[in-house]
Order: sequence, then C-alpha cells, then structure tokens
Amino acid sequence: MKEMLKLGLSLAIFASVACVCLALVNNVTAPAIAAVKERELNAGLAVVFPEADTFQAAPEFTPDTANSVKVTSLYLAKQGDQVLGAVVQANGPTYDKAEMLIGVTLHRAITGIQFLTLTDTPGFGQKATEPEWMAQFPGKSVDDSFVAGQDVDKISGATISSDGIAQLIKYAAYVASEFLAANYGGAAGSGEAPVLAAEVTAFTFEDACISLFPPEEYADLAFTEVPEGIGAIVRTMIVENQVLVSTNDKIIAAMVAVRGQTYKDGGVVLTAVGVDGNIIGSRILELKDDKNQGQLVLKASFYNQFSGLPVSQTILNGEGKYDAITGATITSDCIADMVKVGAVEAINVLAAHGIVPASIDQNSYQLNENYLEE
Repeated sequence: MKEMLKLGLSLAIFASVACVCLALVNNVTAPAIAAVKERELNAGLAVVFPEADTFQAAPEFTPDTANSVKVTSLYLAKQGDQVLGAVVQANGPTYDKAEMLIGVTLHRAITGIQFLTLTDTPGFGQKATEPEWMAQFPGKSVDDSFVAGQDVDKISGATISSDGIAQLIKYAAYVASEFLAANYGGAAGSGEAPVLAAEVTAFTFEDACISLFPPEEYADLAFTEVPEGIGAIVRTMIVENQVLVSTNDKIIAAMVAVRGQTYKDGGVVLTAVGVDGNIIGSRILELKDDKNQGQLVLKASFYNQFSGLPVSQTILNGEGKYDAITGATITSDCIADMVKVGAVEAINVLAAHGIVPASIDQNSYQLNENYLEE
C-alpha cells in the first residue's frame, strides 16, 4: 500500500512539474510566434496592395463568417491619410482549404492575392501558388464571374482547387468592396452577393426520409422499421436498415440502407422503391472517400440518376443508366451497386408483406463489382 501511495505521489509531482514547464515554454514562445505571424501578415499586406504605405484594421468591420467562405479581418490600405482600398483576410474550402489575403481598390479592382496557407494536394493543387497563376487576378473586377475555365484559368488536374480558390477570392473581394462603398466612398456594385456553392455532405437518415418523401406531398406519413433481415450480408454488403413507408395507413414503398465498399473506406446508401417496382430515389448516408472526386457522388446530380429505374433492370456502367464521375469511376460504380442491392432488398421487403407478388433472388442479378479488381 505504501509503495502504491509513493508511486502515486511521484507521478503527481512529475505531472505538476511537466505542466509548469509547458506553461513556461508557452509563455516564452507565444510572443515570438505571434511576432512571426504579425510579420508575415504585414509582408502579405504589402504584397497584395503595393501602392499603400500603411495598413489599419478597420474598426467598423464586422467579420463575415456565416458562409463557407469566412472573411475574418479587413485592413484599410492607406497612402498617407488617404484610403486607397482594403485588404481582406479570408479562408474557405478548396480541395482542402486555404487562407488568403485579397486586396481591393475603391473602384472594385483586385490589386493582388497572397496565400497565407494552402493545404491542397502537393503537385496539382499547389500550382495555385505559382506566380504565373496568381498573376491573372491583379486588375480583375470584383464584379467578374470568377468561374474556373471561363474567366479564371483552370489548373490542369486540380479543378476543385481552381473552383474553390476562385470562389474564395470572389466572395472576399465582394465583401471588401461593399464595405468600402458603405463606409469610404467606394464604387457601388453591379449585382447581388455571390452565391457560394454549398458544400456537399451526406444525409442523416431523418433528412433522407424527408427528402425522399416530402411531407407536403405525402399526407399522414409513417415509417415502420422491419427488423427481420437487418445485419444480413447480401452480395458482400450489409443490410443496415429496412423501413416500410405508408401514407393514410397504406403502404406505398420500402426503403433499405446497405453498407458497401467504395474506392476507399466504404459508405451507406439508402434506396426507396415504390409498389410499382421502380426506384423512387437514393440518398447517400455515409461516404469516406477522398474530398476530391470521390465526394462528387454526394451531389444530387449524381444520385438522382437512379430515380425512376425499374428494380428489375441491371444498373451497370456503360448501359447508359447513369454517368460515372470522371476520376471517380470506382466510387460511382460502387454507389450504383449499393443502389441495386438496396432496391432488390426493398422489393423483397414489400414481397414479404404481400405488397408485390414476387421477391428477387439475391444471386440472380449482375453488379459492377469493379472494386474487386483493385
């Protein structure tokens, strides 16, 4: 007992000493780190607005952080006492994410851009930091479209990086120009605020149900779980949920969620099938693929392709029933396979409850299964 107490006391002393040491190190290094960041910021301000000789944090500015692109700071760019424009500090999603400084004149022209951080893929995504690509922005009007491939050069092999950076610059420059127009006599804009592309995400189960069966279109909706068969393995996939959908006490559909393989760590797809044997729609509940191409299957333009297909038909790549995402063929085909398996199992749930005349044997249909080739 004494040895245990002695050991506990020793550990407590060591922990206390370690905490004190860490606090001392932090007190010593924190000012130095802050000074380095301030020097980097000041250097960046001078790069993006070279005509200014001083920069002042605008006291009237309220950070704009409600959207995916967040404008956190605004500095007035001044020459003597005259305000020439502003520099904004903003961050937002690209292939991964970026933080930038963007300079804007009172006449809504961009003076320059500077990356503070860019965590996109080494190689293709990092080409955005090359002077040749960045040189296209000085002199560009804030009111331009900023569409990669149109009025912004698209980085070959890094479409998502190009789109994200262009969107970040456009929105941050707009916020700065509107602030200058409202407070420092800057030119008024020619249009409404830029519409930021929504970040695509997977559905929750509840949101998927509402999306597939909007309450305003279906009266007295009810969802009843069917426990028999949950956990079953069907064609290498796991049945995670089965639900009968009814309206006014009449069954109109079944939904089945299956977990399956994708290019990386898999996903879960929920598929609804009507009593007519056609797919009502599919929703992706989970996907662990890359943030780049693989995540594009989360867009409605991809998963809505399966709506209306008869469950009795195959859903194979090359048949014209869906377009695979360029650069993410394996993930696209895996989602199609999960849709097919979920649809067949939904038919089987309906058949088990006497709603449709016949079930479908799980081994009687083709799947893409191209992940097996990897």
